[in-house]
Amino acid sequence: MADEETDLHRAARKVVPHLDELIGERTPLELRDGLPPADDNAIRRLAATEPVVGEWLADYLDATGSGLRTYNPLSGDSELVAPSAVFRCPQGTLFWYRRFVGERPPRCPTHGVNLIRIDEGTPNS
Repeated sequence: MADEETDLHRAARKVVPHLDELIGERTPLELRDGLPPADDNAIRRLAATEPVVGEWLADYLDATGSGLRTYNPLSGDSELVAPSAVFRCPQGTLFWYRRFVGERPPRCPTHGVNLIRIDEGTPNS
């Protein structure tokens, strides 16, 4: 296992650039010396003495873990989402899409007129 890099070694190598922000005023060089490339126990000791580094390593290992990930679809109907209502300025300079049912369209900021709804099947011009 001398030439083999473990997940913990990879995580330790990735944390080194973040040591300044993680430990603040402490000298990062001393901690970099505490990250030997082939000693899992030394890396664990560093994580124990510097809890914020240990949390970073744990988060990294959790996020990059090789465990099986599954997909559970949300409950409910899997129907297509109805298209949003579209409104336009009568002068044709602005198109506005309603974000939720009941939202009132604004007035055209250029012409000061009410926007009109474009119904499905109606030409956009």
